[in-house]
Amino acid sequence: MSSHTTKYPFFNLIETEEQAELAISALTHFGSAREKKVLRPEALSLQQDFMRSDGSVKLAEAVNNLLAGYLEYYGEFSDEMTIFLSKTLIEQKLSMAA
Repeated sequence: MSSHTTKYPFFNLIETEEQAELAISALTHFGSAREKKVLRPEALSLQQDFMRSDGSVKLAEAVNNLLAGYLEYYGEFSDEMTIFLSKTLIEQKLSMAA
């Protein structure tokens, strides 16, 4: 059985904890009703697990798996979610490059 990130390798673009935190912010505030119902509680749970861990939880990997798992089960993201995830991550990469 292949992992989610093998099927959807582009989600390995979230490489840092900072990028994962930004993605969690987008997941908890934007998206369709279904995305909010499914992704928001999962994203908040990942965030809490990360804060409680002693560094053993890899937030970037967990967010990548959450996104890929959602895609595998539901097939696609809404336009709103796609836009906000992309915009958030692109802006973060641009600010780091400056």
